[in-house]
Amino acid sequence: MPVIYSQEWYQAMFDLANSRDDISKKLPQGEGCVAVEVQGDGRSPYIQAGETKHFFIRFRDGKVAEYRESEERIPSKGLNYRVIGEAHIFEGVAAGVLDPVEAGLNGSVTIRGDMRALMQHADLVKVIFEVYSDSNVTDWPLGKPPYL
Repeated sequence: MPVIYSQEWYQAMFDLANSRDDISKKLPQGEGCVAVEVQGDGRSPYIQAGETKHFFIRFRDGKVAEYRESEERIPSKGLNYRVIGEAHIFEGVAAGVLDPVEAGLNGSVTIRGDMRALMQHADLVKVIFEVYSDSNVTDWPLGKPPYL
């Protein structure tokens, strides 16, 4: 299992996202782009307070075509969504202890974009989350959420 936020972890996430044709068939066709900003919050041992990790994800015809970390904030032009939140929240989702839909609904993460389209796919997000949490893709050498 790769360590969270490592190059191997990005590749494992990419491979997992594209491994299930049953899920890919339910995703919107065409292309979509998402930026994710994970903000260090002083609780996560993986991202320091004041640090932000920027991720870019491009979907094409139900598959992840691109998934990468960026040193800088992803420009808004061409994005369908921008998701922003504290590291311990994203890591809690990755560890399977927080529900991603609930995190969006209760404001733990901020989502900018077409919320109507996003809500249409909320059930799909939960299925993807379950596939991820059942896969044991992530290693947590500095401790696994929830952090105390």
